[in-house]
Amino acid sequence: MKTVIIAGMPRSGTSWLGQIVNSVPSVLFRTEPLFSYRFKNQLDVNSSCSEINDFLSALIDLDDDFILQKQNHADGYYPDFQHSSATTLAFKTTRHHELLERYLCCAENIHIIGIVRHPCGSINSWFKSYREFEKQNCNQARDWRTGECRKTSVGEYWGFDDWLAVTRKFVELAETHKNFHLLRYSDLVADSLQCVEALFESTGMPMTRQTREFLADCHTRHDQNPYSVFKTKTVVDDWKVELNPSIAETIIGDTKAAGLGYFLV
Repeated sequence: MKTVIIAGMPRSGTSWLGQIVNSVPSVLFRTEPLFSYRFKNQLDVNSSCSEINDFLSALIDLDDDFILQKQNHADGYYPDFQHSSATTLAFKTTRHHELLERYLCCAENIHIIGIVRHPCGSINSWFKSYREFEKQNCNQARDWRTGECRKTSVGEYWGFDDWLAVTRKFVELAETHKNFHLLRYSDLVADSLQCVEALFESTGMPMTRQTREFLADCHTRHDQNPYSVFKTKTVVDDWKVELNPSIAETIIGDTKAAGLGYFLV
């Protein structure tokens, strides 16, 4: 069975892209398995290929409320899709990016999609998520760069410094592995159908009516719930009027200095 992993920093569109992939009838889709109680931090960079492949196999046949995101589907924040005979296992993750290269080395039939959002958009969206920011006693002035308030366990990636490190890693993996696919969140929002058609072609997933209907529907309303995949296209530019201008200026300057200006769209 083919494996497709969707990876990105928190608040970068991984949930939305995950549900786009989930709309493929032949896909078994999972969410953050290494954050679940069942598989919590089960793998690390020293895990053997046998352990990694056993983990992937264990995701195929399971019934887990969190990994299957049953509540978000029940609440309507995620759509319910029709599925048939599975040929692809897919999961999305914002954690354990240190494992991506191990997946590429160990799994025989695998594609990884690294989605990157404008760093100001990603940080601003984090600030606005009560459960991910305020509830965690985070402070904008103190934590925007380091994300230290969220570094409570291994495999956590938060804040602008981690955005820089993860994005550099994604670029490196895209340059060295033909089955690592780099995607800008802004491109996915601007022309969802074209981006998804190209992405599915490169990863060997079929484009069906179910996916086209979801892409046509997902921008028609804007759910305030931060985990909903139904958002208007204004989400790309919200940071321009919401994010502290001093923080935004520093982020943009440091991103350019790091040679990552390609993602400032």
